[in-house]
Amino acid sequence: DTPGGVTVEYQRKVAKELIQYFKEKEYEKQVLENQAFGWVKKAEISNGRWVMFGLLVGMMTEYATGKSFTDQVAITLTYMGFANFDV
Repeated sequence: DTPGGVTVEYQRKVAKELIQYFKEKEYEKQVLENQAFGWVKKAEISNGRWVMFGLLVGMMTEYATGKSFTDQVAITLTYMGFANFDV
């Protein structure tokens, strides 16, 4: 027997377990970084950009047509047949 009671087989077994543990940790990290749905940073950035784009288009349309944002929504709902507003 070896002094201290640690064999080469035991060291190999522990090394394989550590390798597996760190592979699983790396996989979990990649899953979290590449998550696309839910309350994740990438989704929030994308949502914010779409909102800014929508507001910009609304302001440009208001400038071009003279209709306020609420009038634009009413016109859109009337044209789509969801409501009947007098605009």
